[in-house]
Amino acid sequence: MKTLAIVALAVLIGAPALLPNVCLRISLAHNAVGSEAGQRQPSIELMKVTDAAKLREQTRGQVLVINFWATWCHGCVGEFPEFVALDKEYREKGVKIIGISLDQPSDIDSKVTPFIVKSGAQFDIRVPDMDDPQLIIDQFTPEWTGAMPVTLIFDRKGALAYKRFGVIDRAQVVSEVERLRKS
Repeated sequence: MKTLAIVALAVLIGAPALLPNVCLRISLAHNAVGSEAGQRQPSIELMKVTDAAKLREQTRGQVLVINFWATWCHGCVGEFPEFVALDKEYREKGVKIIGISLDQPSDIDSKVTPFIVKSGAQFDIRVPDMDDPQLIIDQFTPEWTGAMPVTLIFDRKGALAYKRFGVIDRAQVVSEVERLRKS
């Protein structure tokens, strides 16, 4: 409630740009009211180039699945429910899924957040805080062809074990996740 009062005050004095993350958290929390009890709400955060290494370091010991996607990409939107299902199936089994949206940071409130809420995704979302997301993509794989979506799977030590440029084949992803979980 205290956060809501701060946001309301910022809007009244004309400073909403000073609190974009607070506004974002409120919109997700507001939509969580009707959600299943105990359901995890994803975070949506801006990502800088240096955050790529931090993300991989923080997930050592887990299988890490990264999906580069965007709300304007039909293939991305089409496969997104697969990642929601994979997250539900593997979240408690040592697999971390992160979605990196290639939407513009200015589209977080109007496009990314509504899409995430509607999809029921519970995994975290990052949005590159720059005009050219290639700089972040290169931190994960310099082989990116420009195709969308892109799915990368890293083993427990942080080494790239699987990459797919284009829409995933769920059976391949499950097979790779299972193989890496057991190794």
